[in-house]
Amino acid sequence: MQNGISIYAGLDYDAERNLALIEEAAALGFKRLFTSAQIPEAADAETFQDDFADILTTAALNGFEIILDVNADNFAQYDLDGLTLRLDDGFTAEHVAELSHRRKVQLNASTVTEDFLDKLLELHAKFDNISALHNFYPHPWTGLETYYFDNQNRLLHDFGIKVGAFVPSRDGKRRMPLREGLPTLEDCRNFSTDLSARFLVALDTDFIIIGDGQPTHDELQAVATIKADELIFRAQLLTNDLTATEILSRTFTRRADVAKSVIRAVEGRRYLRELDGTIEPAEPQIQRSFGDVTIDNENFGRYAGEVQIVQDVLPADGRVNIAAHILDEEIFLTGYLKPRRKFSFKFI
Repeated sequence: MQNGISIYAGLDYDAERNLALIEEAAALGFKRLFTSAQIPEAADAETFQDDFADILTTAALNGFEIILDVNADNFAQYDLDGLTLRLDDGFTAEHVAELSHRRKVQLNASTVTEDFLDKLLELHAKFDNISALHNFYPHPWTGLETYYFDNQNRLLHDFGIKVGAFVPSRDGKRRMPLREGLPTLEDCRNFSTDLSARFLVALDTDFIIIGDGQPTHDELQAVATIKADELIFRAQLLTNDLTATEILSRTFTRRADVAKSVIRAVEGRRYLRELDGTIEPAEPQIQRSFGDVTIDNENFGRYAGEVQIVQDVLPADGRVNIAAHILDEEIFLTGYLKPRRKFSFKFI
């Protein structure tokens, strides 16, 4: 994933730390840098311009795609070569179509409509140069609802447009003046950066940007290593069976046929055959609950090795071992695991 960080000029972030953060992010593999020309909290115009110039220079030297948030009023001032312009509201379809033939532009993914996209098609906009980026929402309780976010992503994907969104920093220095985090989704406002990023992956977000300007190294690393094609669940391992543990350390695919009460993995039985092992029945047998990760033991015959994530309350079964449990705060993610999607477990 071509993920990104945010750096802001003229605020109470240390200017040297801003530049060091760019270099740190580059070393971790980040490819995008978001910044804004719309910062009313900036200390003064001179400080803003000096910081802004340093940010652009350092980002360019480190190979970042620089995304600059502009509006229709300040666009002319920042129509600079080499920048990707993230066009906030106020731009007509005609203007966007014209711009797309000479530079990369990003639409406001949070507000764009099907009619607007249809108009871009009519105007023969160059869609290869068009992507989209959602808003972030500093004010608590104003972030996007998940279903609306998902619908906007689907709409843009139908037009072949890649979509990005913001996750907040929870442990770093949050951006002034509210310091309430800069998420796209309201549900993510108080999530860890790691969980927020994995949630956006589950919602088919193509790239992720940390909204706050001074995340921690751990937060950077979490977003840098996120996988677009694999949803990772943090879980507690509950088995001492070495064969089961080896199987659960691998990557799985959700079956295309969706079961009512469990998420079934395609590969579990095959992994057991590859290991040429056996899974003994566990004792005691207990009721299965939401978020349990189970593996069928030898008593289930040809189903031995099948891995499932429980989505219901199910009775104890001597043929099924409870091998792990997804952390309670992450069980909700299982509801966003689509058929044929890859997934894995990170045990803590």
